[in-house]
Amino acid sequence: MANQAVAASRGGSAVAGLAQFFPEASPVRIPVRVIGMKQGVALSEQTVIEFGTPDEALFSSSLPLEFEDGVKLENTDGSLSAEAKVVAVQYQEGRTAVAARFVRHIANWIIQR
Repeated sequence: MANQAVAASRGGSAVAGLAQFFPEASPVRIPVRVIGMKQGVALSEQTVIEFGTPDEALFSSSLPLEFEDGVKLENTDGSLSAEAKVVAVQYQEGRTAVAARFVRHIANWIIQR
């Protein structure tokens, strides 16, 4: 019941469902470009970071991302350009909710401890 209440308070998206496993996650809306590599081929897409912690970004993706894949997250003004490692994925209705942990501390990341 508690997890359902958390998910309900965060909205009904797949990312909100994944966010319940990250107690420090706060809702945000940060448009980003996600860049990843699969079998030597660079893949990218535009998406929105929906939740963040001091160490992770949670977003929806249509890229074939899996646990431990490396990604780069960039926003349009260049204030965020960070490498991250996928630490969780959750599949729902053809989309993938992804949690990626930053490889290094991000000084200008909006969410601080």
